[in-house]
Amino acid sequence: MKHIFSSVAISALLCLALSPAIAHEAHVHGVGKLDVAIDGAQITLHLDTPLINLLGFEHAAKNTKDRAAAQKMALQLRNASKIFVTTPAAECRPISVKLASNAIDPILLGESPTPATKINATAKAAVHADLDADIVLQCENPHLLKTIDVNLFAKFKGFQKIDVQMVTQKNQLAATLRPSATLLSWE
Repeated sequence: MKHIFSSVAISALLCLALSPAIAHEAHVHGVGKLDVAIDGAQITLHLDTPLINLLGFEHAAKNTKDRAAAQKMALQLRNASKIFVTTPAAECRPISVKLASNAIDPILLGESPTPATKINATAKAAVHADLDADIVLQCENPHLLKTIDVNLFAKFKGFQKIDVQMVTQKNQLAATLRPSATLLSWE
């Protein structure tokens, strides 16, 4: 069943996905959650995943090896056009990438630390740490946008599946991506 969504509805979905007041759903290793909203020329993506899917560990980056792995992961996610490959003719480019984790220092993620993002001692000891990534892409030719190939599986071997919820101005859909099925298509 197709639904018509306005910018208000898309914004409401994004507010729910991006709200820090909403508790994370069950933490399952190998599983990520991706919310996608397409509104005109903008694609907004919100990835919520256990850190183990990205890094192979969930603890704070305490040593040189862990810090290097966290920085490498952050650089890969910040290169969002390689992770979320859109229809080439749509000419979509990342305009914003924000990364946050309760166990990784914001500086290692390429973020400026603020009082709200400082890691407390409890979070550092957390056994089940997550990463939230908020990415905005801007498309030059949004009318040509037909697909997004999600390359998280190729870059981060810890993913087994990604549950997707997507809303566009014309419809909404839910999908499950796997290493053998990475393409989101809505037309």
